[in-house]
Amino acid sequence: MMYLRIGDIVAHNARRSPDAAALIEGDRVLGWRDVDRSTNRIVNALASNGFGKGKRVATIVRNGAAAVEWIFALAKGGVLAVPVNYGLTPNEIAVLLDDSRPDAIVVDAEFLPTLESVLTRRGVPVIVRGDVTPREGWLSEHVLLANASELAPDAGVDPDDIRTIRYTSGTTAAPKGCLGTHRQILSSIDNFLRQIPVPERGPFLQMLPLFSGAGIWMAIAAAFHGLANVLMPEFSPRVALEAIAKHGVVHTCGVPTMLSRLTEELQKGGYVIDSLRLFGYTGSKMPPATIARALQTFACDFYQGFGGGEMGGLVSYLMPEDHRAVLEGDADADAKRLASVGRPAGYAEICIRDLKSGVPLPANEPGEITVRSASNFSGYLNRPEDTAKTLRGEWVYTGDVGYLDNDGYLFAIDRAKDMVVTGGMNVSSAEVEAVLAEHPAVKSVAVIGLPSEEWGEAVTAVVVLREGGASTPTELMQFARARLAGYKSPKAVHFVGEFPLNSVGKVLKRELRDQFTTPAAAQSNI
Repeated sequence: MMYLRIGDIVAHNARRSPDAAALIEGDRVLGWRDVDRSTNRIVNALASNGFGKGKRVATIVRNGAAAVEWIFALAKGGVLAVPVNYGLTPNEIAVLLDDSRPDAIVVDAEFLPTLESVLTRRGVPVIVRGDVTPREGWLSEHVLLANASELAPDAGVDPDDIRTIRYTSGTTAAPKGCLGTHRQILSSIDNFLRQIPVPERGPFLQMLPLFSGAGIWMAIAAAFHGLANVLMPEFSPRVALEAIAKHGVVHTCGVPTMLSRLTEELQKGGYVIDSLRLFGYTGSKMPPATIARALQTFACDFYQGFGGGEMGGLVSYLMPEDHRAVLEGDADADAKRLASVGRPAGYAEICIRDLKSGVPLPANEPGEITVRSASNFSGYLNRPEDTAKTLRGEWVYTGDVGYLDNDGYLFAIDRAKDMVVTGGMNVSSAEVEAVLAEHPAVKSVAVIGLPSEEWGEAVTAVVVLREGGASTPTELMQFARARLAGYKSPKAVHFVGEFPLNSVGKVLKRELRDQFTTPAAAQSNI
């Protein structure tokens, strides 16, 4: 069935299989009827308090059943969701809230000690989740929902209404809010389920954060397929493997860092995860050694998905048969294939273009990866110039550099945007550079991503000190960590006397990557 609006998924599942599991959190199981009613209550409560269709609601909610309920509830009510990464620093969260200007903010009580002053400055209602008494002027979720109707709302949601403002790091320190509609994400998910052999029975283990595009996308995809989401408050390889065994999980998806840690834990023994039939990975480059170990350790199929917020989902897949062929030593399936991101999806067109002229390039010629798909996003919030640069007619210009080989496999080889993808999270090098440049001993700094088996890429700072200045890698990493979220902070710092520069004085980051891409350098200080 092809849905038109995200809220339709819950309502349909509730009619078809009211008592079937929808959300599993520890020993708590919610059926589709339960989720349909709870999301109706949220929609009706918000509407009665002035937060109906077209309003914006930011959510700072940890992974769990409630996070999924709020995703579906806001979609049901036609409310624009603004999912916020609770791992960011208060100042970083303030930037997102200032840009998105939500009409209300939903926050877990556990985050109030660090965020209360940031939330107070917004001057908008705050809905607090948890057993606490909100400060004057704020609302308790429990009180808000106590007398709300469970009847299905009629919000008049159009498939082409903007559904979410989801922030992703870009080429500058300032984050950008990607605008996506109901039709875009549902088109992407419908085609994903037609292309990838996802088991039709058994739950999905949600390991990705539900503030991320991939996490939200996979949560909706599981529901679209009529499957339950098994939820953990945060990723733990031990807890994840125990959840697979306990609940008979058949499908999960994670970033390379997660797969690496799961493989190490599984190799210790003691886990029976025979139910797991499919493991997807996305978010960053998969180190060849990591996937090779996983193929030998897990008795399930694998697939890789390549995409992004601007593309509205996944647009290229390395299929299970590609992984099996390499594992079985097929002479026609060179292990190099695992370094690719697969072939373009049947519903997406990928064109490699010259970085300057935009002219399409032939096979094996590297250029900018551009994508045409029904799932392409609608632009950036408040950034018409950036939107015009990225979204040109029907094509998204990704800023990633890659090539298509003679067999149609896509290889992503560089990032024109100088973005580091670490543990599946995007990090703007410019943002980290701006922070380190504030240190009195730093004359100049260049931030690059170096290969890391654990992180995919490790955020690495290369620093030129001021004359007479003194510092250490540990000091600079601590300096950055106090001002940035942990995943953005450098995992290593290297000192140089000067940077390699091009003719116009720009740092040649490729040369820095080549200089420091050694096993010892890539892993130092991590």
